[in-house]
Amino acid sequence: MDKKRRIFGLISAAALALFVQAGAVFASPVTINVDQVFTGATPDGSPPWLMATFNQTGSNTGTLTLTSKLTSPDFLQGLNSSSGTVGWAFFLNQSLSAISCSSGTCANGNSGFNAGGFNTGPVGDIFNLGFGWGPQGRFEAGNSAVYALTFADALSGNPFVTNGDGWSSVAHVQGIGTNDDSGWIVSGPVHPVPEPMNLGLFGLGALLVGLTAILRRH
Repeated sequence: MDKKRRIFGLISAAALALFVQAGAVFASPVTINVDQVFTGATPDGSPPWLMATFNQTGSNTGTLTLTSKLTSPDFLQGLNSSSGTVGWAFFLNQSLSAISCSSGTCANGNSGFNAGGFNTGPVGDIFNLGFGWGPQGRFEAGNSAVYALTFADALSGNPFVTNGDGWSSVAHVQGIGTNDDSGWIVSGPVHPVPEPMNLGLFGLGALLVGLTAILRRH
């Protein structure tokens, strides 16, 4: 009987730890690599040409770091001409209540969240988080920018998902090659990067299953 109680105690402890960590599963960073040519010229250098990383910092807050891996003279611009095409955009499945740039090469004031979507040229469906840089503040090789995001509601998972056409991000690269060509590049599905906490969660689950099996045998 004492042995059963000890096993039951271990199962209860494992279940409690599993429950406590479950609320923080989405603490892993999510990385979006923009590495596919949708149409137009292929950017100089090797993919991924752009990288975005989202880290959840609270129940409804997070930071988004935009990084250019473009090779000179390629650059991003956008939202500063009559066409209004976006420079770089994403699709969110949750609304934002606030967005602000804390450091780096920040986009101009026309950027941010737009539930109706931005003009992303030939790339279909809606992208509702957009960034555009002006002629004097292009987003180019070696640049980065960090944004603080506040969502309208608590996050229940990764808010950076694919739109109806299966794209999670799109960017309009200009100044490509000696002919000053342009091209639209995209990113497919987003995959969270496992962290030690998530691996620990998996281990706790395995422990719980094992202890339950031992208890049944006895």
